[in-house]
Amino acid sequence: MVSAVSSQAATLNPLAYTALDGDDNAKQPASNATPTDSDRGPATQVSLSQDALDRVKAAFKQGPDAAEQAVDAWSLAGADRLAAVHAEMQARHRQREIDQINFQLNRLDWQDATNNSIASTIKTMQEKAIKWQNTTPVPEVQLSDAEINAILKKVASRGIDPSKIGGADNYSFGEGGKIYTFRKDGTAWVHEGGVPTSEKQKQRGYQAFNETMLYLSTRIEYPSVSRADLIAKRDALVGQ
Repeated sequence: MVSAVSSQAATLNPLAYTALDGDDNAKQPASNATPTDSDRGPATQVSLSQDALDRVKAAFKQGPDAAEQAVDAWSLAGADRLAAVHAEMQARHRQREIDQINFQLNRLDWQDATNNSIASTIKTMQEKAIKWQNTTPVPEVQLSDAEINAILKKVASRGIDPSKIGGADNYSFGEGGKIYTFRKDGTAWVHEGGVPTSEKQKQRGYQAFNETMLYLSTRIEYPSVSRADLIAKRDALVGQ
């Protein structure tokens, strides 16, 4: 015998059925069930477990009121599950934003350390440039053969290779605050470290200081975002 189902229950979608009593497997969607957007595959679907589906089927057998209550309960459960999924997605998105802010803060820390190091180097070079500019040149002094042998013997343990002398225009090394220079012509000269040997060398050296400082200043990076703004944004996200 065909069970009686009210027109209201029959039009419920997607749970509208015509069925034979005692034959759950014979249930098919009712011909008067109106297609909706959910029939065409929504972006997010919540499926019923077999147990929940069995309870909905049983409610349909009990009559329209029971069927309507079952559908309402199922709708609420589905809404709760969707709300939970949405909340989880929001939490993940919020955490990604927090991680990105922490990365930016770490980047600012590294940038600050680099900028401070460059600024310190520039300051040191400025002091040396000023000292160099204010130093009276002292001409270098040529070494005798005996002095050449003596200094080469003194620095032999440092790996200074006498065979390289003469192979380049200048072969220089420092020792005891003095700069020893061996030229390609076989002569050797010595002068005080940090002291120009002529006015020409003094100006060249001062120019080199300035060019180096100018280059270093271009390596300083200025942040495009405020640290305080990043921290405030992160705190707001954490507090949500």
